[in-house]
Amino acid sequence: MNNLEIFNESKRYMPGGVNSPVRAYTGLNINPPVIKRGKGAYIYDEEGKRYIDFVLAWGPMILGHSDEEVINEAINTLREAQAFGAPTYLELELAKLICEVYGIDMIRLVNSGTEATMSAIKLARGYTKRDKVVKFSGCYHGHFDGFLVDAGSGVMTENIPGSAGVPKDSIKNTIIANYNDIDSIKEVFEKWGNEIACVIVEPVAGNMGVVPATREFLKFLRDITIKYGALLIFDEVMTGFRVALGGAKEVYDIEPDLVTFAKIMGGGLPCGAYGGKKILWRIYHH
Repeated sequence: MNNLEIFNESKRYMPGGVNSPVRAYTGLNINPPVIKRGKGAYIYDEEGKRYIDFVLAWGPMILGHSDEEVINEAINTLREAQAFGAPTYLELELAKLICEVYGIDMIRLVNSGTEATMSAIKLARGYTKRDKVVKFSGCYHGHFDGFLVDAGSGVMTENIPGSAGVPKDSIKNTIIANYNDIDSIKEVFEKWGNEIACVIVEPVAGNMGVVPATREFLKFLRDITIKYGALLIFDEVMTGFRVALGGAKEVYDIEPDLVTFAKIMGGGLPCGAYGGKKILWRIYHH
């Protein structure tokens, strides 16, 4: 079957023929290539056409496709087992490595970037005993209802669900501010400062065109969150271990309270983590 035949048949079984809307290429008005395999910097479709892969699975394949060392390690691990409902030494090794490389105290491993960000928000709310969360227009933090907000024109006053099926109650505590706009975040804190649990930000915003935050902006976020007793969360699902080994934290030399990671930790395999200062984890201690 060629690309078009596969795509058309896929529409019978998957909405839009894909498992993520961006893969349908509707904005490009072309039939998406159906990818069969990848090696290094190249991917190949079902018709044998070769492409340079600038997407790299939206970031995780930093070593390229089918890297021999990654494959061999995965095979060796699978020979032992696939999953346990119990602690393992491998997860300790991974946790230690990430904490040492990024310079944080503790992490908790999860299954995806969405789980990481929503868990970080939950931790921030539990620690501060506050409900409101500040995010920025154009930043994507996963498929959690509280993040799926479209700022619209009433950015400061009205929260509008950006996806069907998201109740207004789910996003009533989400405040939208403008990215790289110090006045915007200043206004937010002047209005709701004592109710804000945390600010979550992509240090480099991926979904709106790979837009780096200015250092002045991130420094202001750090200062104002400290002033009001809120937590600062760096969503490094896309930037972690890519912009530098120590992530955006290393590049900007700014210390967040919490950080989130995802699939790059596992060479492209599904995984995630959120971590930060040891004191924040006291609410999880048993």
